[in-house]
Amino acid sequence: MWMNDSPANSDKDAVARQYLDFSSFADSLNDGLYVTDPDGIFTYVNTALARIIGHEKPDDIIGRSFMEFIEPSYKEVMRQRYQAYQHSSVPSSLISVRVLRKDGSTGMIEIRPGIPGHPGFSRGVVRDITEIRKTEIQLRETETLYQSVVELSPDAIVLSSLEGAILDFNKEALKLFNYDLKEAVLGQWIGSFVETSEQKAMEELLVDAIQKGEQLYSEVTLVRSDDSTFLGEVSAKLLGTINGEKPLLMILARDITDRRATEDQLRMLSVTDPLTKLFNRRGVTLAAEQELRHAKRTGGVMTVMFMDLNGMKRINDTYGHDLGDSVLVSVAQAMRETFRDSDIIGRIGGDEFVVVAVNASIHAAQLMITRLRENLKSCDYPFAVSLACGVVEYGPENDLSFAQLLKLADGEMYKDKRQD
Repeated sequence: MWMNDSPANSDKDAVARQYLDFSSFADSLNDGLYVTDPDGIFTYVNTALARIIGHEKPDDIIGRSFMEFIEPSYKEVMRQRYQAYQHSSVPSSLISVRVLRKDGSTGMIEIRPGIPGHPGFSRGVVRDITEIRKTEIQLRETETLYQSVVELSPDAIVLSSLEGAILDFNKEALKLFNYDLKEAVLGQWIGSFVETSEQKAMEELLVDAIQKGEQLYSEVTLVRSDDSTFLGEVSAKLLGTINGEKPLLMILARDITDRRATEDQLRMLSVTDPLTKLFNRRGVTLAAEQELRHAKRTGGVMTVMFMDLNGMKRINDTYGHDLGDSVLVSVAQAMRETFRDSDIIGRIGGDEFVVVAVNASIHAAQLMITRLRENLKSCDYPFAVSLACGVVEYGPENDLSFAQLLKLADGEMYKDKRQD
């Protein structure tokens, strides 16, 4: 039978070919396409939309209501927007709703309705924004956490551009430099807070921090708003912004006038126990009181541990003072290996030791003591080396002096000794 080449059939073939071409093109897209009838029933969807809603092929979706796939809490919003769109002659604004997928999971989609077509019929584009929305939430949470950390930090924190223009100034920085409002410093050059003769050293610090990508430290003379000066410890580190668009510098500043005065005083005094090379009582007291002042200013915590070597008199009487001294040196070495570099360790009497753990809770201190006791088990003596320990914690809720903390820790140590 010969093919009918009438004009009508040619038109139908052309329409069919156009539909196939469009369908092939639509299925190659990452965004979903749809057409719904006046009742909101899908009459056409492409492969991408089926996938976005959690189905394998368009036939799983066609013939079903769009609302069927919308999470209940979003249905009313969707219904209102859909009705408004039906009576509009211009494209509707974007609609963001949550959809229910076949496997029970949910996802966020963004619908961009087109201009209504055949009376009552709707068409539009759908994009899966689940991961984008997750990223936005994570960025907001990260930025909130970041701002909280910056504002709650006991250190003065300044953020600047790579050129040194100040972008942020936390509360401690305002206090340190004697400013009331952040707006008074934003946009200023960071070097203007450094004494003129030392600004070049500050510039070199920032350049090195940018080039090396490391946190670098320096001591410079800093200038307050009233032009008074103080000795400051400054550190600078290259950071990225929260959204990763542009790098910036974080500068931490600290007033170390008191610390330097204390260090000078420590150098002038005999603060070391000659046998163990730990702090003696004077050294422990000076260092601990400095840390206590810092803790009181910043609301920090510190823990005081008082330790007594068990059976020291018996060791001296039985094995002699030379071996007794050797035991004291071994205990001191075990303490150096157990505690942190920032902790203050001292021998304050014949067989009495004190450790001040900075920024450590009583729980953390007890873990350190457990490690110390384990380390002492490796001492090579014909007897066990052990310590009685008492621990007290300083926190913002009390206002005790170091002498009072030491006395309380001494009392706790005797309780521990009686238990043994």
